[in-house]
Amino acid sequence: MRGSTRSRRAGRVARVARVLGLVTAAALLAGCARMPTSGPVVESEGTSGSQDVPGISFDPRPPQAGQATAEVVEGFFEAMKATPVSVSVARQFLSRDAAEAWVPEQEIITYAELGDPTAGTSVRVPLTDVNTYDARGAWQRTHGGATLSLGLVKEDGEWRIDEVPDALIVPETWFDDWYERASLYYFDPTTEIMVPEPVFVPRGDQFASSLVRGLLTRSSSDLQDVTRSYFPPGTTHGLSVPITSGIAQVSLSGDPDAVDELTAQRMLAQLVWTLRQEPRIGAVQLSIGGRTIVGPSGSPQVSLQFGSGYDPNGVPATTDLFALDQGRVVTGPMGELAPTLGPLGQEESGYDLRSIGVSLSGVRLAGVTATGSDLVVAPTEAPTGEVATVVVGAVDLAAPHWDYRDRIWVLDRNDGRARVFQVVGGETGEVVVPGLTGRRLTELIVSRDGTRLVAVVRTGKADRVVSVRVRHDAAGAVVGFTRPQVLPEPAEGNARIRDIAWRSPTTVSVLRDIITEGLSQVRTVSVDGAPGEISTGGTTTLRGRIRTLVSSPVDLVEAYAVAGRSVFALTRPERSVPDLPPGLTSLTYVG
Repeated sequence: MRGSTRSRRAGRVARVARVLGLVTAAALLAGCARMPTSGPVVESEGTSGSQDVPGISFDPRPPQAGQATAEVVEGFFEAMKATPVSVSVARQFLSRDAAEAWVPEQEIITYAELGDPTAGTSVRVPLTDVNTYDARGAWQRTHGGATLSLGLVKEDGEWRIDEVPDALIVPETWFDDWYERASLYYFDPTTEIMVPEPVFVPRGDQFASSLVRGLLTRSSSDLQDVTRSYFPPGTTHGLSVPITSGIAQVSLSGDPDAVDELTAQRMLAQLVWTLRQEPRIGAVQLSIGGRTIVGPSGSPQVSLQFGSGYDPNGVPATTDLFALDQGRVVTGPMGELAPTLGPLGQEESGYDLRSIGVSLSGVRLAGVTATGSDLVVAPTEAPTGEVATVVVGAVDLAAPHWDYRDRIWVLDRNDGRARVFQVVGGETGEVVVPGLTGRRLTELIVSRDGTRLVAVVRTGKADRVVSVRVRHDAAGAVVGFTRPQVLPEPAEGNARIRDIAWRSPTTVSVLRDIITEGLSQVRTVSVDGAPGEISTGGTTTLRGRIRTLVSSPVDLVEAYAVAGRSVFALTRPERSVPDLPPGLTSLTYVG
C-alpha cells in the first residue's frame, strides 16, 4: 500500500508540473515614486497584528451522498476555505490513498476567480490571476491563469478525488483575510548579521507554529551565498509551539550531541528574531532531542533581546538626520540640524557637494560633487580628517548608499548606460549587475544587511522598480547577483517614479506622480515581488509634485516627503513640520 501511495504521489507531482506548464504568465510590474509639496490627501489604515484574525469561522460541509464528480470537486475547493485554517474536511473529499498522501503544506495556490469544473472522471478547473507560495509561505510567482486537472475514482460507491496537487488552493481574498506578512530570519554568509526573508503565515493561534515550521523548511530557491541557516537538515518540531505565560516552547527533533554550543546559540538567535513578531511571546525556550538549550545567563528562558547584535538594520546605527546646508554637512533631529565636526562640516570645506550618503554609525560620509563626476569620503567627527576622492570622472552619480560592512554603493547613470561602483576600504571597483548594468537607471539603493539592491529602471513611458539579491562568500566578498525581480505595479502604471526608500528591511516605499490629478503617491511594496500594497499607516497621497522620500528601515522612525523646502510627515500626517531653511538640501538618514 505504501509503495502504491508513493507512486500515486509521484504521478500527481508530475501532473501538477504539467498543469502549471499550461499557466499563462502575466507580467508583474512594479510602480514607485519620491515625495511631497502641498499636503496629504488620503490616509491608509495601519497593519494588523497576528491576533487580529477575522471574527467569523467557517465549517464547510463534508461530502454528501450521491454527489457527481463536479460537485465533489466544488465541495473540495469550498472545504479548503475552512476558518480558522484547516484541511480536515477537505481531506474527506479525497480517496483513502490520496488523503494519506496529500501534503497541502507543500504549496499555496491563490486565485482571483474559480471557473466551473468540467464533468467526468478527469475534472478540469480553470483559475485566473494565480499566485503560488512555497512551503514556507514565500511568494514564488504570478500567472495570468492556470487549469488544474483532478482525477476521481469511485470508492464505496461514492466519487472521491484521487489525483490532486500537494497544495492549499484558495481565493486570494480568503488568503488576504487569513494570512499575514511576516519574516523568517537567517544569517548572511558571514554570520555577522540577520537577513529577513518575507513570508505569509496563518493568523491567530497557528502564527508561531507556522513561523517555526517555515524556518525549518528547506526550499529549492534557497541561496546559500545569500543566506544561511544553522538548523541541521531534517530538523522538525512538534505539531505546535505552545505559548505559556509569554514563553514560546520550541521542541525540535534531532541528535542533541550533534549540535555544538555555537550552533545551538545561532539556532536560538534565528528563533528569537523570528518569534519576536508574535506579540504574545516575551521569551523563547528551545530544546533539541530533549536537551534544553540555555542562553548566556544560564537560563533556559531566553529574552527577545538575545541576538540583538545581529540586527539587520545594523549595530550601531544612528537615527539622526543628515543634510547639506549651504554646502556644509549638518546632522541632528528635524529642525535642530547643526554642522558636523568633520572637514565637510566646516564653513570653508572647499568641496561643493550636491548629495550625500552616511555610514550606519554616522561617523563617515560620502558626497557627490556638484558636477556629478566625483565621489569623496570623509569622517564626520574629526575636523582634521582626510577627504579622499574615491570615484573620479563619472558622468552622473546618484546619491551614494552604505551597508553594514561600511561598503559604499553608488550608481553612475552614465547617460542611460548605468554603471555600479562599490567602495570597500577606500578601494573602488565597478561591479557588473546583470539586468541593471548598461540599462537606464535613475535610482539605486542597498539594504543595510547588504543582501539586496533595489533600482528604478526607466523604459519608454514607464518606470519599474526591480530587486536583485547580492551573493557573498563566507568572508563577505561579493561573488555575484541574482536576476532582477520586478516589484508589484500600482494601478497608475505609466507615471514617472521620483524616488524610492527603505521603509523596513523587507519593504520599499515608492514615490510616483499621478499626472492626471496633480498628485503624488507613496506606495510601499515587498522587496521580494509578492503582490499587494503594504499598509504603513499615515499618508499615501499628497497634493503637488513631491520629489524626495526621506525614510529609514528602522521601526518608529518618522518618514518624510520633501518638495523644495516643504516637508510632510508621512506616518504622522497631523504633525506640522517646519519648512527647511533656505539652502538646506539632500536630507537623508544613514544607510
